[in-house]
Parts: sequence; structure tokens; C-alpha cells
Amino acid sequence: MSSDDFVDAQPVPPVEASIVSQTDNETSSATRPQHQDCVDYPIITVPVNKDTQCYNMHHKRRGDAYIFHHTEFDSNLVLGERKDDKDLLQKLSDILTDRLEFNVKVFKDLKYKKIEEEIKKAAHENHKNSDCILFVFMTHGSNDKLYARNTHYTLDPLRSLFTSEKCRTLAGKPKIFIIQVCFSFNNYIGKLNFSFLINLIGQQACRGSLVDEGTLIPLCPNRRISSSAMDGPSIPYKLSTHADFLIAYATVSNYAAYRTWFLQALCKVLDSEENQKDDFLSMMTTVQREVAISFESELGDKQIPSLTSLLTRKIYFTQKEKPRNTLTNRMSCINSNISE
Repeated sequence: MSSDDFVDAQPVPPVEASIVSQTDNETSSATRPQHQDCVDYPIITVPVNKDTQCYNMHHKRRGDAYIFHHTEFDSNLVLGERKDDKDLLQKLSDILTDRLEFNVKVFKDLKYKKIEEEIKKAAHENHKNSDCILFVFMTHGSNDKLYARNTHYTLDPLRSLFTSEKCRTLAGKPKIFIIQVCFSFNNYIGKLNFSFLINLIGQQACRGSLVDEGTLIPLCPNRRISSSAMDGPSIPYKLSTHADFLIAYATVSNYAAYRTWFLQALCKVLDSEENQKDDFLSMMTTVQREVAISFESELGDKQIPSLTSLLTRKIYFTQKEKPRNTLTNRMSCINSNISE
């Protein structure tokens, strides 16, 4: 690692509720039992069946990727400039465009209100023809804070705009957040820290007071639903309100992260032909291994990215070109029970 590769850091924020509901698309002669409370619940369309193992990544477009990149900050924040990752920004943008086929939008040095405006606008767009959505944040930060040009902010209120009850055209689709932020109070130097490990594995119910009560998926009377669009048996069911998000931070909560390691490894893995056969969560595991083993500072510091996966299926970034033989070229688990 070169001496000018500065330190970044992050904490994993508590995850707010998100809701996933079922399909309501085409017509069929099948009749469904009535549910007396169905009028109290919105009907939300999702593009996969209940037990499908893979997300439907065969919509007309991959979706939008938003990159918020910061190099300069207002002087009152007393933050240093981030000058050493512009080439990495370009490389990441190229890979997301050329390899993963996202429509990439790069925003540089925005103030918070403008960031909020862009993210709210994204949440209100129609994503019906998109596979997923992706966000990347490259900035300074500490604890649960990210920095815009003029102030700090927390990500969760903005992320919660994409829950399925609020952004219905992304219901049942992956929402990916990748965060590279800098500064921390502690430095993880690769040594066994028993108190840290105990705290990490002993927090099964310590992050907040909110309770996930689930979302009832009712079956309304007189609805006509095709068997290919129907999830599971014809009875109401509940789904967790936390599904279909993947949140990746450059390092573990409260520990230091070097500015380029995480995104360097991410670009390497995403750009590799060998890794293209893997699902995205497996790719991110490879990124974690790459950072944890292959990178080390001149002082011997180590780092490992932190993932919070709330995914319910596998993500395969299959190519958008029309396959020559649909029956043989699509992966079997992606083909299973996917409704358009």
C-alpha cells in the first residue's frame, strides 16, 4: 500500500423496516378465497414467485446506479480533501456501465439538500422495467454519519425511501448500497480482539426498540391471478419488512478503512470473467477475502468490509443481450418460476 492511500472508515447503521408484497399481474380463471381485511392492504406487484431462488434479472433494463462522490468539503467541517480516488471513480463507473449494464449517474460534491433531492427523485421514479437499483457513496464519515459537501447526514432515512411500501416498482427487487467513507476512532490492526468479537456475536437483539411485525399478504375476493404469477398456496401469508436490501461498508463498525482498498477489490471482482458466474453475494464474499488477506498498510494495518444482507434470493448479473437459445443459455435457477 502506498503512503498516500489515506484511511477511510464506517459503522454499520441499524436497518429500518422494509416491506415486500406479492404479485398481482395477469388474469386467470382460478378463483381465490376471500380475506375480510384485504381492502386494508395495498396490492403490490413483485416479479418473482414466493419460492423462486433467484431475483428476476431479465427486465428490459438493469436499472440506475447512483454514485455520490466527494472530494471537497466546506471549510467549517474541518475535513481534508479526498483527492486520491478519482481514477477509481472512473473505473467503477465504467465497470458498472460496461460489465453490469447499469445506467450510471455520477454526482460530485453535492450539498446535502441536493443529495436528498436526487435520492427522493429516484424513489419516486417508475422502476417497473428495471432489475434493481444501486447506490455508491464515496465520502468522509464517522460512526453513523456520512458527509455531504456542507454537513453530515445519516443514510437510513434515505434508504428507507426504497422500502416496498414506499417504492412499489422496486418491490421484490434488490436495493444495493455500497458505502466507502473515511475516518474512525479505532484502528483494527488485524490482531485478535476478544472484546470486539464478543460484542459482535452477542448483539442478537440490541440494535433498537422497533419490532418487525411483518406484512400480511391477503387474497382479495374476485381477484384473477395467473398461476405463473401466484406466490405459493392460495392463503394469506406474511413477509418480513426488512427484505431485499444489501448494504456493504468498507469496514466493520467503528474501525478504520483505507480509502481505496474496498473499491479496488470490488472493481477487480466485478471485472473478472471468472467471478461472473457467481451470484452477487458470493462476489461480495470474494471482495471481503481480497481486502482481508491481500491488503496491508505499511504499519501492518488490516481491514475487512462489512456486509448486511437482507436479500431473499440470489442476484445474477446476467447479460442483457438476447440469448441465442433461451432454453439453454439462461441459468436454471433464474429460469425457475420467474414471471415478467
